[in-house]
Formats: sequence, C-alpha cells, structure tokens
Amino acid sequence: MAIGDIRAGYMGYANIAGTNELRFSDANISVKQEVNAPDLIMGNFNRMAYVYGPAQVDGSISGPVTESFASSGAGSVWNWAVDRDACGLLGAKTVDLYYFCGSATGSESARSFGEMYVNSITFSASAGDIAQFSIDVLGAGDPTPPAWIGGSSGVTGAAAEKLLTWDALSVTCTGTNAPSSTVYSNFEFTLSNNVEPVYAIHSSANYYPFDLVPGLRTITGSISAYNVPSNTDGADGYSDAENAASATGTVTFGIGGLTIVANVKFHRVEPTSSVGPIISTVAFTGVGTQAF
Repeated sequence: MAIGDIRAGYMGYANIAGTNELRFSDANISVKQEVNAPDLIMGNFNRMAYVYGPAQVDGSISGPVTESFASSGAGSVWNWAVDRDACGLLGAKTVDLYYFCGSATGSESARSFGEMYVNSITFSASAGDIAQFSIDVLGAGDPTPPAWIGGSSGVTGAAAEKLLTWDALSVTCTGTNAPSSTVYSNFEFTLSNNVEPVYAIHSSANYYPFDLVPGLRTITGSISAYNVPSNTDGADGYSDAENAASATGTVTFGIGGLTIVANVKFHRVEPTSSVGPIISTVAFTGVGTQAF
C-alpha cells in the first residue's frame, strides 16, 4: 500500500490584513452553500428538481489568548471588531486561511476571504486556566467569491508567544446593582455586530451577498463570583430606583494589554448551591453609548 499525502493541520495559519498571524486551535471559515431539492408534485417518488442555494461566507476562529492578541492598537483584532464610523459601518479586512503546508499552485491548501467583517467576538476565562477567544466572521460583500491562493511552505521566523493565564486578568464592576465581590471564578464577554448578508437582483448578480449590513451592537456576558455578592437584586417594579434611566453600571475587563470597559445593566444574581464552593452568576447586558 502506497503512502498517501495527508497533511498536518498544525502547519496552517491565519493571516488578517497581512499582519496578524494568529495562534488558534480551531478555524472553520468557508463558503456555505446547500442544494435545494424541494417537495414537489412531479409524478415520481424521487426528487427530480434541484438548484444551488445562496452562498454565504462565514465561520469562526477560536483558541487561547496570547499577549499579542490581547492588544487594542489600530491593527488589532479588537479594533477590527468594534470600530465603526459615524453611520455605523464596520471596517472590512482580508483573511487568508492556510489550511496546511504546501506551496504548489492549485493545491487548494489556502484561501483568501476578502471583505470580512467581525460578526462577534467573545472572551472567556476560568480561574486556574488560560483565557480563550472566539471570533465569528462574515464576508463576501463585494460580491467576489473567495479565491484559492498558492499555499505556504510554512511560517519562518515567527516569535514564540506567551499565553495569558487567569492571574493576568482582572474584573471590576461599578454602578447600580453591581456585584460587591472582588473575587471571581469565571467571566464571559461577547460583543456582537449582528451583520446581515443582503442579496440583490441586479445586472451582475450571483449567489454571493450583494452587501453586508451591520446591525445593532449587542453586548452580553456574565461574571461568576464566589459566595453571594450583595447589591445584586433587580427591580421589583417599574418605579424602583434600579429601573431609573441613569441607574446603570460598568464592567471592566483587563485582558493583558487590552482593557474593555462596557456600560451595562446587571441582571439579578443567580446563586448555585453545591457541595463545592458557592458560586453566584450575574449576567449583564450592554446599554447606552459605548466608548470603544
């Protein structure tokens, strides 16, 4: 039996706008397209009519947070996710995804995804563990199909990176209904841009989206504190002080060199009893103007 040519995934990498070479554990960015074979009256018990459906370019990249990933500069992933102009439009970047090592043209070892927006970004961490990230992206709004590009013979000269552990992170809550605790076991923070692919009937139409329209920004997440922190009950009625328009708070996450400050409203505390440590979860929702 001949030896095959199955490649190792660890030799792949992602390149964002020609600068960000991410360390990640999973990536599944691709063109999704289904075949539509509807139920029809057609004198046969087999499906005799079909067509390809719309094509959508999307997927995710996830993995541990490194020191270079946790930055807030102009070329950072965080800036790509949050930066909008005065009309709410996001900035697009090209993502080149190298699936495996192989430089032969036409080997389909790499693909370039143009006009990619960050649909959502999530940071999470647990005490005693490494911080994690996940980015959902959506693209092909030009509408140009993603191009297969020549592969790579590997990344050379790339510097080793330090992963961020829980002791390099911080969580601070302030404002109305903010949990009084300063000792937390977990947190999760998600910013979603709710990007919607829009298809159009026009002279050069194809199966790809005509445009990508960013939606309302949504901020959600939760923090888990040991014991039951005080000041974490919600409102019992419409006229309660906790319901006032000005009765909001902030949650601040320090993730390496990145500081995220979100204006939020805290939900009611949800304690959990167990034979181990008592842990209470407080969720939050972003409200008001955000200074990202």
